[in-house]
Amino acid sequence: MLKVNNYNSTQKNQILLVFAIILSLILCGELAIRAYSFDVEALTNHTGKYLSDFSSRFDKVRTGIEYLGLNIIYIVWLIINKNKKRDITFIKILRNSSFFLLIAFISYPITTDINLYVHYGLMDLNGINPFINPASTFTSKMSSFLVWKQTSTYGPISQIFFIVSAAFVAIAPSLGIYVFKLICLLFHILNTYLIWRQLKNYPQKNNVTIAYLVSPILLFEQVTNAHIDVLISTILITLIICLKNHNYIAATVTVWIGFLIKTLPIIWLPLIFVYLIKQQRWKSLFSAICISVVIIFAVYIIALPTVEAWESLLNPGVGNKVNGSLYALLTQVLHFKILNFSPSFQQTIFSIFKPIILFPFLVCYLVVLLKPYFKKNYSETNLSINIGWITLILFLFAAPWYCSWYSSVLLAVVALNIHSKRFVITSIVFSTTSTVAYYLIQGFPPFNVVTVIPTLALILFWFRRDIQAQKRMVAN
Repeated sequence: MLKVNNYNSTQKNQILLVFAIILSLILCGELAIRAYSFDVEALTNHTGKYLSDFSSRFDKVRTGIEYLGLNIIYIVWLIINKNKKRDITFIKILRNSSFFLLIAFISYPITTDINLYVHYGLMDLNGINPFINPASTFTSKMSSFLVWKQTSTYGPISQIFFIVSAAFVAIAPSLGIYVFKLICLLFHILNTYLIWRQLKNYPQKNNVTIAYLVSPILLFEQVTNAHIDVLISTILITLIICLKNHNYIAATVTVWIGFLIKTLPIIWLPLIFVYLIKQQRWKSLFSAICISVVIIFAVYIIALPTVEAWESLLNPGVGNKVNGSLYALLTQVLHFKILNFSPSFQQTIFSIFKPIILFPFLVCYLVVLLKPYFKKNYSETNLSINIGWITLILFLFAAPWYCSWYSSVLLAVVALNIHSKRFVITSIVFSTTSTVAYYLIQGFPPFNVVTVIPTLALILFWFRRDIQAQKRMVAN
């Protein structure tokens, strides 16, 4: 019977592999066609108008369906192989996954962020500080392909990688893009290796490693589209490893390195400081605070010499804009023609509800911040999971401008805390619905329902179960 089951499992895996390869090749071709049409449109665009990712909704939906298909195949594969035992080396895992890694690298980016990355690098190479001067003030070979033209929202460490990529633009703009994509691919492999090493005593470590390495979300968002979030995943993985090894100074430095890549990691620092206070690790806390002050001062001297430069990291270009969030969902409801609300009334209602939407994040942050005092056996593992929860809740309630690739970083926490059923399920649902909805139905109102409602429903379900459990304890 065992042999029959293994044979059936192998046969199913082979069928899934064939479909995955076919869909990957089709999607790669779609992105190549899209890249050509986008480049032609960009080079002939003399109006300065916004360039959409796709020239038509049909192209977008078709590509989105192909991407959805890959995610479905991946989920079915996870279910079939969830109990399969593998005893293979990391090199063999890498070799077996090489086709999908190569396709992800070859496929041309669907979003335009990478063009901006390289442009910022070119600015720095020409002696122009991108944290003070908007992208629109400098003309380069990438200028025609830019959608956002503000000052840089990415930290000085990100800028180093942008400069490396920009150095190759003199040969060809596409070479600069692919150099950055290569950097992202190498970091994705590094992230997977770190996870594999950290899970050395976990029975399903190879399953988790393979699942992370070939995840369609990670390959598409962090390698194909080459978003800087791949570096934030590295930071998250390193941070969790430092915490579990009780290396709190290294954890603090890791958070600041993350902040100098993208601002998100700064919300994790208070959680670490409060944990150190609860553990009465005063020397570690004092050292962490001193290191933080030194880093801030050094960055001020080297890269961010003005208040405006620091404010640039907060993404002021999207100040009053909304996208893919509860805020965007509220805006879409207020814009329903059938309601016929006046613009002034819409603005009034939005200004009332905006702090109400933000409130759950503030409450959750405060609860998680003080959780070491509520839970008797609060460990570094609890802290790492709560870092993941706070990040997820931030995206859900406190990010008016939300893009699907943000949530890809949650999968790093998932991989290192696979035993945390609630967080794993909620994060996978949130990241999958976010990214699939973005590429499949963005622009079809209200696509945000698909993004936020399933995750909200799950969180409320877990909360209801906790309330019921507490009631049973009181009753007993």
